[in-house]
Amino acid sequence: MFLQILFALVLTLTAIAGSTSANAQQGCTRNVLGQVICAAPDGGAAVNYFGQVVTGRGACTTNSFGTVVCPDHPSGGVPTNSFGQAKTGPGQCVRTSFGQVMCSSQPGGGAAVNSFGQAVCSGGCVPGR
Repeated sequence: MFLQILFALVLTLTAIAGSTSANAQQGCTRNVLGQVICAAPDGGAAVNYFGQVVTGRGACTTNSFGTVVCPDHPSGGVPTNSFGQAKTGPGQCVRTSFGQVMCSSQPGGGAAVNSFGQAVCSGGCVPGR
């Protein structure tokens, strides 16, 4: 019973820490102890299943298993597909109207979804990995 309560407390604190990640400096978030941890410039940070802050070279997110996923390149994106899997790319990534993640093939490149629900990317689009 004690472990169940402890587990519920960790999950609650993780949710609270994740919801307060919009700090004054981008790429910073709080761990379960309330300490603010920041990534390198242009990097990102997210809280994992254990309440620890993980930092990366671009925006980071926590997938449905509580694992933090960060892109390999600065300013890269990490949206989730229709199955809740976090996908990364060299540039910004978007989720199309079909639930597929598409990313700019250029590091730091931009991506957007047009009015038809299709991805448009600078330098061309590649599927998120």
